[in-house]
Amino acid sequence: MSVILYDYPLSEQVRTFLRLKALFRRALFFMERSHPNDHHAALGALFDILDVTARTDVKSDLMQSMERQRASLSLLRDNINVDQASLEKTLGELDAGIRELHAQAGKLGDILRSHEWLMAIKQRICIPGGTSDFDLPAYHYWQSLDESVRQRELNDWFSPYLPLHQALQVHLRLLLDSGRVQDLTAAQGNYQQSKLGPEVKLLRVGLKAGVSCVPEISANKYLLNIRFLEAVEASHPKVYAQDVPFRLMLCTL
Repeated sequence: MSVILYDYPLSEQVRTFLRLKALFRRALFFMERSHPNDHHAALGALFDILDVTARTDVKSDLMQSMERQRASLSLLRDNINVDQASLEKTLGELDAGIRELHAQAGKLGDILRSHEWLMAIKQRICIPGGTSDFDLPAYHYWQSLDESVRQRELNDWFSPYLPLHQALQVHLRLLLDSGRVQDLTAAQGNYQQSKLGPEVKLLRVGLKAGVSCVPEISANKYLLNIRFLEAVEASHPKVYAQDVPFRLMLCTL
C-alpha cells in the first residue's frame, strides 16, 4: 500500500531540522546531476541552507538534542528486550555525530560567507532572471565548465555542512523511528485527541495514496485537532465529507 506522509513539528527547533533535511535532499539531488541548470538549482539550495543556519544556532541545538537521545537510549543498556548490538551501533552514531559537530570551529557557513564570488551570485539569485550572463559573466563562464569541475567545486562548497547533514540524518531517523503508531478514523473528516503530552516532538499522519484529501493539523501538548480537507485548488477547501482512515505517529525521542 502506497502511503503519503505529512509531518507536523511541535517546536520551532524540529521545524528547522525538517526544513534543513528537505534542503539537503534537494542540494544533493541536483549536485549529482550534470546539467548547468541542475547545478544552478544545487547552488540555490545551498544558499537556502546558509540562510537557515544563519538565523539560529542549529549546531548547538542539534548537539543538545542528540545528547538527550543518547541519554535516553543509554538507559536501555542491559535491557533483555533490546537488541544490544543495534543499540550500541546507534549510540556510536550519536557519539560520532556529536563529536564531528563539536569539532567544527566557528559559525556554520562562515567559509561560504567569506567567498565573494559565491556571495555575488547569492545576492542576484533571488532576483527573477538576476543571474543572466550579462549580469554575472563569471558565473556564466563557470556554468560552461566541464561538469566534473562544477561537481568538484560544489562538493567543496558543500563540505562544511557534511557534519551537520550526517548528524541531522541520525537525529531525525531516531526521532521518526520512535513514532508510536495508531490506526484511526476521522469521522466525516474530523478527529480530536486530548493530552498529547510535552514529550511529543513531531506528529506524522499517513494517508493512502489516492485519497483526495489533505490533513490540516493544529496541536499542542493538551489537544490535537485534525481536519481533512478536500485536495482541490481552492483558497477555502471544504472539509472532506467522508470518514477518513489514517495512521497517526507520535514521535518523542
